[in-house]
Amino acid sequence: MNKRPSVVRSSIKRIYLFVISLFVLSSCQTLSLYSFQGLNAPKVLIPADVKTIGFVDRNTSFKIDSISQYYLVNSKLLADTTDYSTDISTSCYLGFTENLSEYLAMDSIPFIQLDKKEMSGDRDYKPMKWELVDSICESNGSDILICLEDIQLYNKYTVFEDVLNYGITDANYFAVWRIYDPLNKIYLDEQIVIDSLFSEITSPSYKRLIEEKLPKRKDLFKDVSYEIGNQYADMLAPKWIDITRKYFASGDDRLAISKYYIDQEDWESPIALWTEISNEDDFKLAGRACYNLAVAYEIKGDFITANQWIRKSIYYYKKLKSLPSEFKIVEKYTMELILRTKNKEKLDRFFGE
Repeated sequence: MNKRPSVVRSSIKRIYLFVISLFVLSSCQTLSLYSFQGLNAPKVLIPADVKTIGFVDRNTSFKIDSISQYYLVNSKLLADTTDYSTDISTSCYLGFTENLSEYLAMDSIPFIQLDKKEMSGDRDYKPMKWELVDSICESNGSDILICLEDIQLYNKYTVFEDVLNYGITDANYFAVWRIYDPLNKIYLDEQIVIDSLFSEITSPSYKRLIEEKLPKRKDLFKDVSYEIGNQYADMLAPKWIDITRKYFASGDDRLAISKYYIDQEDWESPIALWTEISNEDDFKLAGRACYNLAVAYEIKGDFITANQWIRKSIYYYKKLKSLPSEFKIVEKYTMELILRTKNKEKLDRFFGE
């Protein structure tokens, strides 16, 4: 009766060693990968206490804008005197609101188009006076204003005749944005976006290509201005992104077996094992364990602890007589962790934490 427990313990030990042996034999690579999703902070931060926003088309017009009435077809200059400004600003507003609503829980965003103002002299974008901003916000209950200060589009068509005719449509544009925060009397963002979009179509009939398939300027301007608004909304909202991290899975049985737990989405068991290893006299092994712990705490969202562990990892590696090649992985991850830590700080400001 007294011998039975020792037999059981001996059997468990053999099973444990057998499982470890399997992991050691299957661990042909020094590193394993773990993929997860992380939230990327917006490029432009809107204060967390902002509940409502308004979209303003400043509706400015400069004399130089008359060049937008001309377009090219195979280098031939043609004129189009149609005023597309209302269609452009409305489509821009739609692209902005439809994209923003996917990421931010905002009430309906009012569209305010100011009276058209003819501007003299050089193109200039002096901010609206705060008295006007206050008046607009009070009239529609907005906390801040997203202002389309100016938007211009220019296009050309290039058509190639061949067995299969094809045409290219180029649209060059620039848009000027400013975000007014009347409470703090500051501009949350000021930028000019310059870019171009192009599309390509084909047709066996040259005539049909020219008359039917090439996008009409009205439709082209609507599509492009929608995309302009869409792209700016992207800058104001956080996004989920795919992230992949490397971690050490060899050099010690405890590193090898950690992969099993991680595949089961169990991070607490590897953390316990890696913490043990971090106290080893083998500096390279301890450095690997500290690096893994930094990755683990980053994934858990504890960036303070993650940064502590990566610094400890660097400390151990630098106690070696010479730095191994794997230290480049540690250095690269350190930079990534710095960026992710700054990203977390921006997210905290965005969510008001």
